Amino acid sequence: MENDSINLGPRKTGAKNLAKKLIKDAKVAEAPVSLQKIIEHLQLSYKLSVQRVDFGTEVSGLLIKCKTVDDEFHTIGFNENHPWCRRRFTIAHEIGHLLFGHVCDKNGNNAVDNERESDIFAAELLIPTAILKEDFKKTPNIPELSKLYRVSAEAMAIRLGDARLLKW
Repeated sequence: MENDSINLGPRKTGAKNLAKKLIKDAKVAEAPVSLQKIIEHLQLSYKLSVQRVDFGTEVSGLLIKCKTVDDEFHTIGFNENHPWCRRRFTIAHEIGHLLFGHVCDKNGNNAVDNERESDIFAAELLIPTAILKEDFKKTPNIPELSKLYRVSAEAMAIRLGDARLLKW
C-alpha cells in the first residue's frame, strides 16, 4: 500500500490518476469497487482473462502477455490460496501492470519502481480517495470500512492516513 517515505513523484500521481480514470470509465460510484465491473470494462479494449492459480504460498499473482502473429491477449493469474482481500489487491496490482505496459526484462530495470507504481494504482483502485472521504464521514471506523471495501484493516488504515483522514 501507500508509504509517503517512498516518493515516485510523477509516477505516483500518474498511478493514482490512472486508477481514478478507470473507476470513472467503468462507472464505479461506490464501495466496494467491483473488480468484475472493472475487468468487464477493460475487456472492451484488451483480450483479458483472470484465472485462479495454485501458486503455493510464495507468489501472489502475475500478468502474462501473449502475442501471436495477428493477435495479443493477457491473462492475470492470482493465488487461490491467499485470503480474498489479498486476491483483490493482487488482481488490482496486475491490472496496474497491464495498463502501464510494464514488462519484465532480464536485467530487472525499473522493477522496483514498476512494482511500487502498481501498488499505488491498486490502492487507489480498491479504495478510491474520493469515495473513501465520503464513507469516512458516515463511518469513521477502520474495521467497518475495511469490510465495506473488502480490504484488510491494515490496508484501510494506510489509505486513511494517505488520504489525511487519520493523523499518525
